[in-house]
Amino acid sequence: MIQNPASDDYHLRFQVVSPEFTEEQDRQHTEAMTRLRAELAEGRSWEEAIRGVKIADAGFKELILNDFLKVLLAERHFQAGERLKAIAKDLGVSMDLLVSLKESMIREVSASAQQAYRLSQS
Repeated sequence: MIQNPASDDYHLRFQVVSPEFTEEQDRQHTEAMTRLRAELAEGRSWEEAIRGVKIADAGFKELILNDFLKVLLAERHFQAGERLKAIAKDLGVSMDLLVSLKESMIREVSASAQQAYRLSQS
């Protein structure tokens, strides 16, 4: 059964949430992810969308923004086969940023797969 991509339930499956987040960080992360999706759905550029994300900790804000872009890459590039160049143009972000995030995602998946394999062999 194929999920309706417009449903909130579908998008929640792709959210990247760290178990190390405090309850407040988790709330901020979830709210920012929801806001970014809504802003982009309304046709705003990436720069316009991120202006509305008010997070005092600059490092945490950058983590959230990168998480969101990773979710978009999962949905649009890996799942739907959209080219990175088209995504970069649509969002108004650099190809370097998307390539860097894509490589990071691949490393994370590789590390997770290796860890799962090691755990399965114990």
